[in-house]
Amino acid sequence: MTIIKQIIKWIFSHKKIVFIYIPALCSFLLSLYIFIIYLNWKQDREKAMAVLSRYKKLIDRTEELRKGQIYSYSDVDLTAKVVDIPTRIYDRNNEIIGEFFEQKREIVPFSYIPEWLVKGVIASEDREFYRHNGISYKGILRAFFVNIAHFGVAQGGSTVTQQLGKVLFTDMVRSLKRKVYETFSAIDIEKLYDKQDIMSMYLNLIYFGNGAYGVESAAKMFFGTSVKSLSEVECAMIVATISSPRIYSPLLNLNNSVKKTRRILESLVDAGYLKSAAAEYRFKQFIKKWDIKFDGENRALSSLIGRFVYSTYRVNRSPFFNESIRRILVRKFGEEVVKKGGLTVYTTIEAEKQDAAVKSLRLGIENQRNYHSALAKKLGNSKNGELELRKSKKIEGALVSMNPESGEIISYAGGYEFTVSSQLDHVEQVERSPGSSIKPVIYAAAIENRDITASTIFVDEKTVFKGGYAPSNYDSTFEGRMIVREALRKSVNIVAVKVLEKTGYDRSFEIIQKSLDLPGDEFGRRFRKTLSFALGAYELSPLENAVLHSTIVNGGKFVKPYGIRFVKDYNGNIVWNNEEAVQADISEARKRIGKIIDPVSCSIILSILIDPPYSPLQGRKFKFDTAAKTGTSSNHNDAWVAGYVKDMVTVVWIGNSEGAISLGNGRSGGIVAVPVWANYLAEIYRKGGPGNFALAEDGISRERICLDSGEVAGKNGECPRVFPGQLYYSGTEPGRYCRLHVKEEAGDKTSAPGR
Repeated sequence: MTIIKQIIKWIFSHKKIVFIYIPALCSFLLSLYIFIIYLNWKQDREKAMAVLSRYKKLIDRTEELRKGQIYSYSDVDLTAKVVDIPTRIYDRNNEIIGEFFEQKREIVPFSYIPEWLVKGVIASEDREFYRHNGISYKGILRAFFVNIAHFGVAQGGSTVTQQLGKVLFTDMVRSLKRKVYETFSAIDIEKLYDKQDIMSMYLNLIYFGNGAYGVESAAKMFFGTSVKSLSEVECAMIVATISSPRIYSPLLNLNNSVKKTRRILESLVDAGYLKSAAAEYRFKQFIKKWDIKFDGENRALSSLIGRFVYSTYRVNRSPFFNESIRRILVRKFGEEVVKKGGLTVYTTIEAEKQDAAVKSLRLGIENQRNYHSALAKKLGNSKNGELELRKSKKIEGALVSMNPESGEIISYAGGYEFTVSSQLDHVEQVERSPGSSIKPVIYAAAIENRDITASTIFVDEKTVFKGGYAPSNYDSTFEGRMIVREALRKSVNIVAVKVLEKTGYDRSFEIIQKSLDLPGDEFGRRFRKTLSFALGAYELSPLENAVLHSTIVNGGKFVKPYGIRFVKDYNGNIVWNNEEAVQADISEARKRIGKIIDPVSCSIILSILIDPPYSPLQGRKFKFDTAAKTGTSSNHNDAWVAGYVKDMVTVVWIGNSEGAISLGNGRSGGIVAVPVWANYLAEIYRKGGPGNFALAEDGISRERICLDSGEVAGKNGECPRVFPGQLYYSGTEPGRYCRLHVKEEAGDKTSAPGR
């Protein structure tokens, strides 16, 4: 207390110093500081106004065209340290499939901007907009009291003109210098441009987060439509984001955004633009339209806002592939080079096939979503009905095609659509149980070991294996005695497990590890020696599955998938020849590893899978070989098909994005995934095809066999079901005529053996 008394005593004994000289000195220093900043502004004014003039010309251009246009930062700021040139992505035929910008900048004519957006800005940001000359002292005072009432920043004191000056002419750092600088700039802007021009330039320039500049980009990012189509509340949410996209963007903080949107509506009511009852009604309609969900404490948790194909790509025919390429480029060259360096990326993608892949996959996903929606409608408001409705919104898929010889990725669709909230790439970033699509690997290992041939007889019957493992077949029925060829074609689970039990795990595991080039520790973490391995219990990504099946189609050779051929810099110099490096890696691996699977075994598997019995091509007939193996994981959680033609392996997966959730009873790979592959082939091979498979020639033989006994078909046509060209390792053919179907000789009353 003694110290405080002494301070008070000193103040009153030095009143002139405290109340006159010090304030006067502070005022003088502040005035001097402001004058210096003013001189800085006068020095920068010509250059700054030239920037504004260039920007205004872009606005005027849209007014002339009566439509919006995209522009680059360098179109306005020619002093940018790095030239902002987009990275362009081309397919293998030099057709552009992607163009990546650091920022998404779109400007539109003032006629595009709804009056409710302008009113929202005026009500919340600048009530005196049409009356001030750049500075609003009333606005500063009002913002002060409103912010006190809300215990936070509900309104800003800067005018729209000041904010325009801030964005164009300052470094955006909060400081007294910046505030004074933008004030002087606002006064000069008001002298040169009318209010409509200022509002138009402001709304077309401001930042909304996620690389989006201007209300047009924001409208497309949030609501999937042009700004001219927005409702009153949608406009309010756009306005709500302006003050701080990091805090109020619906993509980053939905709850804050919804609350701020309500405050913007209250500002519209307070300013006399909207009735309170009308604002409340329209807000409720907005909540319903965008399916905004709240928790028990009325916090907004989720919505449909932002779920659109929006990114910083101006051209984006292959969104998931382009994004995977972008990630690779960033690792190779760095973020800044990819954003602004003008790279040209030449890829392995074939644009027409890519378009067909996207179209076919989306149709397949929609069909499965519609299946759940129809069930939900049938079940009504029951618990099961709600479950099916949730499932319908979570169905996803993937389609990837690659050249089995070279590793070139031909088409790549990583999901239904690429949006701000849905960017998970299901081709590479998701691993799921492949179901029966793993079986060709197990059969190839057993055939190569000479443990079985295509004619080996197994008994399909209810079986309890070692450890109590008791799998069932897909349809829960058993067919009794059958040959390997029929067991693989019909995907009989019991026989597949018996084959694995007979031949062991080592060879199958070796094939997978070498094909996928997996380190031992990773392989050991992902795969275990359990009989359920025969039914695809351990997970693969669609791309990994495509590599495994490519190894079968190419005759057992190592192959490495890749999408980038080479990259050129802005001057046209090749800065990365990835294709050359990948092919060198493949060549080295093939010398080091040798054949992963013996070519004869690969050809035998192909001969079994050509034209499977479940009509995978939906009745379509092609003049070239097709082969396929479907897969359905337990409980119908995942639907797969790995389809082959001579120069392309395609894998399709469809499942629930949230994991092991059933697609529905009977929703198998043949029902759900195969139509996607069939539609894809029909689309890309309308004008011809790749020809037939190239099968091994050495150490192999063909035999006309009976499909019931596996033995050579009777020479007199006794066998009812015959396959004319089954392949075998030379020396492992059946070696005798069918004893199951023998015509009775005259006077012979005995039955044919085995009947």
